[in-house]
Amino acid sequence: MKKTIITYFALIVLLAATFYFALTHGASKVSFTNLINTQLNVLFNIRLPRIFSDLVAGAALSVSGAFFQASLRNPIADPGFMGVSTGASLFEIVFALIFPSMFLGKIFFAILGGCFAFLLLVQFQIRMNPYKLIIVGVALDAIFSGLISVIAPEKNAGMSLATSTWTTTICLGIIGIIGIIGALFLSSWANYLKVNDEELSSLGLSAQKMRLILLLLATILASAVTASVGVLAFIGIIVPHQGRFLVGHDYDKLIPFSIIAGSWFLLFVDTVGRTIIAPDEIAANVLLAIIGGPVLIAILAKENRGKSYD
Repeated sequence: MKKTIITYFALIVLLAATFYFALTHGASKVSFTNLINTQLNVLFNIRLPRIFSDLVAGAALSVSGAFFQASLRNPIADPGFMGVSTGASLFEIVFALIFPSMFLGKIFFAILGGCFAFLLLVQFQIRMNPYKLIIVGVALDAIFSGLISVIAPEKNAGMSLATSTWTTTICLGIIGIIGIIGALFLSSWANYLKVNDEELSSLGLSAQKMRLILLLLATILASAVTASVGVLAFIGIIVPHQGRFLVGHDYDKLIPFSIIAGSWFLLFVDTVGRTIIAPDEIAANVLLAIIGGPVLIAILAKENRGKSYD
């Protein structure tokens, strides 16, 4: 309990400090004394929407990853590199080519694309072990990426945190916050799924229904993030796995941890990316790949040594 309280306190301090640094640093430094109109415009119309997008997207992707792992009982399940986010991106781009100004429509189609990709992936879940399933997910991701390159090669860069506006941020915020609140209420279902389906059925609980609802919520969160700021992989693996180390495997603690830590982590990565070589930037998805790759390898090595997952 003491470790959990210290962890939450440290995260809140880190979040506040990173928020202040992100607001005042970038291509140009801003001081809150003697603000001029140009600096106010930078703060309000460029940095604040990007920072709020970081916070909501980081929390949403972390919760999404935790629910994917609980529902599929797969320690390496993450919508970011298993085709779900790329499927959402493909559908969003197709809709954008037809109706370029309807952002809400892009989000709706992104959610459809995420669900479509997930339904394809889940066909292999029953027949394959977690490690083969990840290969299928990567293959789906490559297929969707290839289709995006064929359909709209100029859209490869697509949405990103750098393109955040108040419109994209508010839409993401509404869907993301509603989804995150729902995740807090449903976190105990992820604990139930640690028990096998037969035992849950004997207790009058439907494992299939709980699994479906958690995965649907996780897919909606990941797809809304993709439509708003692009594909961001590995957060859904990095944050929940660190959470299991710091606060344990109880999802009633892990989901709140994922919300706070995911918000801080994406804000930190994005801030590093846009300040370390300012005025140029390193995209957040590039830094996440550099950090996430070794984490994924470490998880696979741990599983191969026979460490159990729950």
